[in-house]
Amino acid sequence: MNIKPSWDTTGDLLEAVDPTPEQIISNCLKLKSEDAKHLQHGIIQRFGSPLQPIYVDESSVDINGVNYQNPLILPIYDEHLTLVQCAVLQDGQSISVIPDRLAKGFACYGDMQKDKPIIVTYNLESFFKVAQTGYAVVLVILPNLCNKNLTELKPFDFEQIQFVINQLLKSGFDRLYIPVRPEQIQLDPFQKLQQNTAVKLLNQYLKIDQNEYLIELSKDEPVQEINAFLDEAIALLPQADILPKGHLAKPYRYGDGYFHILDTGVFFVEKDKSGNEYKRYVCSPILVKAKTSDRTSNDWGRLLVWTDDAGIEHRWAVSMELFQGDGVDLRKALAHQGVTIAPDRKARELFQCYLMTYPVTTKALCVDSVGWHGDVYVLPHQNIGVQDADSVVYQASHGLDNRYQQVGTLSQWRDEIAKPVQAHSKLVFSLSTAFAGQLLKPLGQQGKGFHLKGTSSKGKSTALYLACSVWGNPKTFFRTWKATGNALEHTAHLHNDGFLALDEIGEIANPRELGNTIYMLANGLGKGRMSRQLAMRELKRWDLNFLSNGECSLKDIMQENGQKTKLGQEIRLIEIDVDQAQYGVFDCIDFAEDGAKQSNLLNERVKEAYGVAGVEWLKYLTAKKTERIQQAKAIFDQYQSELTAHHTQGHINRVASSFALVAVAGELATQAGITGWDAGTAFKSAKQVFDVWLHNFEYQGNYAEREILSQVKAFFEAHGSSRFESLVTSRHPDGEIIRARIPNRVGYYDQDNKQYLVSSTMFKNEICVGMNENIVKQTLKNHGWLDCEDGRYTKRVSSNLPDGTRPTMMHFSSVAMSIFN
Repeated sequence: MNIKPSWDTTGDLLEAVDPTPEQIISNCLKLKSEDAKHLQHGIIQRFGSPLQPIYVDESSVDINGVNYQNPLILPIYDEHLTLVQCAVLQDGQSISVIPDRLAKGFACYGDMQKDKPIIVTYNLESFFKVAQTGYAVVLVILPNLCNKNLTELKPFDFEQIQFVINQLLKSGFDRLYIPVRPEQIQLDPFQKLQQNTAVKLLNQYLKIDQNEYLIELSKDEPVQEINAFLDEAIALLPQADILPKGHLAKPYRYGDGYFHILDTGVFFVEKDKSGNEYKRYVCSPILVKAKTSDRTSNDWGRLLVWTDDAGIEHRWAVSMELFQGDGVDLRKALAHQGVTIAPDRKARELFQCYLMTYPVTTKALCVDSVGWHGDVYVLPHQNIGVQDADSVVYQASHGLDNRYQQVGTLSQWRDEIAKPVQAHSKLVFSLSTAFAGQLLKPLGQQGKGFHLKGTSSKGKSTALYLACSVWGNPKTFFRTWKATGNALEHTAHLHNDGFLALDEIGEIANPRELGNTIYMLANGLGKGRMSRQLAMRELKRWDLNFLSNGECSLKDIMQENGQKTKLGQEIRLIEIDVDQAQYGVFDCIDFAEDGAKQSNLLNERVKEAYGVAGVEWLKYLTAKKTERIQQAKAIFDQYQSELTAHHTQGHINRVASSFALVAVAGELATQAGITGWDAGTAFKSAKQVFDVWLHNFEYQGNYAEREILSQVKAFFEAHGSSRFESLVTSRHPDGEIIRARIPNRVGYYDQDNKQYLVSSTMFKNEICVGMNENIVKQTLKNHGWLDCEDGRYTKRVSSNLPDGTRPTMMHFSSVAMSIFN
């Protein structure tokens, strides 16, 4: 904003970036309908008065390049009627929404009661007019509300209308009515609104007896006519079907009988040839709530909802692929989740027919990955966010693998698990890592792995269990490195935009694939594959942070298998050595008698409270996602700057960014009231763990030169006496020269000058394997390992070789090599 209004304030990094809606409203002028300024306002003169108080900002405001003079401010409420945003209106200008730009709710006037009619409109003039009638009225905030002549709605406008309707329905406001002009009421988007939701369309053209009426809902129409129209239009609507007592859904005719969906189960009712009615039990109560498909109109399925015998509601979007064949996999999966299915063949066939063919008109978008989908965070069993719960659903082709389970309360988890470890940097860091995955994509960061390496009884498993307790039962949420690369790819996809825990790296199924697996997990991209129909399947993608543990390091495992680690692997699996600390993952002994008892105590407590912290974290992020991400970005920039202040190497700065992201997640979770830690604890812990990693990290300074010198020296140490022929001449008593037999000779050793002589060809093929030849030569020359002449890397040998020649060769100083450490 170029000209700051009274409500434009700037807060600290951990405070809101934009002013709160409460701040905006409190600093506005409240005008009653009888006030002269109320009637003189440009919006009121153009669109009429609601005969309700309005809020006006008496200043000049620039927002996103648009100037507003004394704008009218509309409060925006969410489905709980909580003030969440404000809309800034001026005649002829586009609407601005603060904060977040996109409206996350609606404006309203009147008494919002769940058992009373609510009029929904997308027209500002109609909104103000209906507000005069006594009906509760809701306004969908569209960008062009203040353009009085605009009547054509765009696809985004219909999406926003449906979004508001879903919000209201979610909170139990189900008597919703939208007035629509007669030329628009048959448009497909309006008809879909009526088919897919509980909203009813009110045709603004009415014919009663011989009289015809067209209601414009304009500011000039008498309020008595508007009231009469609304009363009559609602009364003329067909009454909703009333289900028979005990029925959960409408009976459905199939073949020669009917499916009855009762609170006691699903039954198939048919008559025999004699007219006798037979009622066959099919399964326990299960409802088909929606058809599902992806954004390409593929992967069709059905959204099923049921309640098990323990009173727990289950929701599963089932791919239609599972209905093919005899459906045994489908029945097994549903039985596992509490659905009782009759055992006879006929009932099983009817069960599958019921689920496949029961008529539903509601549509839902299915996705095959958990994580962010717009402003909604999708979990296998529930969605968390501002959109309607059924608008996006998680759909798996081969059964529902849900490890996101909750036991206990947030206060129990916070007070008995998170708060006691506040003084232990590695445990705080491990917990913070569990919160960081949700910030990767919004902040544009790449996933990383953190590996707790140490011997037995150092608390590595405890750290892993604590991190798992954020999202589910620690005993079942973690995965193991035993899986193959393909299985880990599937596992990573199931943890998209989240957290993955991998236990005991030493048990990896194929150690030679470990390096490639590290790249795959961190880079978030699976392998390309063909389907059975020879079509290229879409690559699996994900963003995640993962926490690993084990007694071996990445380097240990790869060296054991004849491989060498690469820098890219070591900065994607960041090793944290817990052996160097006196108490392993603990910084001190402060809540039990020793380290073992501290671990045991925490391991017992996580059995009683888990999964609740993750759900609260998602609710915190999605409640005001744009604002939260702005906060996270500001804190991230600060933390990243502090961690990289003394480092110039790009790979170290990339690792520092990963630690900064983890610290941001921990700090925001603290601000959300989830961890119970003091402010700054997460960053302090991340900084301590970062320093431990940096102290042990080999790739600092001129690490590339050190690698070259180490490899060259190692070659000469390994082969100096076995593959180099000495130039010292030895003779038999009869004077015959003794020639030592040197298999696979690389060169010669000049003992007088203490130099190894190597041809350029042998240098390239034997010593420079896996390295850039020119860079190696220059490095050796810079460090005085090569005796050069006339700017070249070779020179002629000083005396004849055993074959009588004096070729040009490379001269390596054994003295220079011997002093390199």
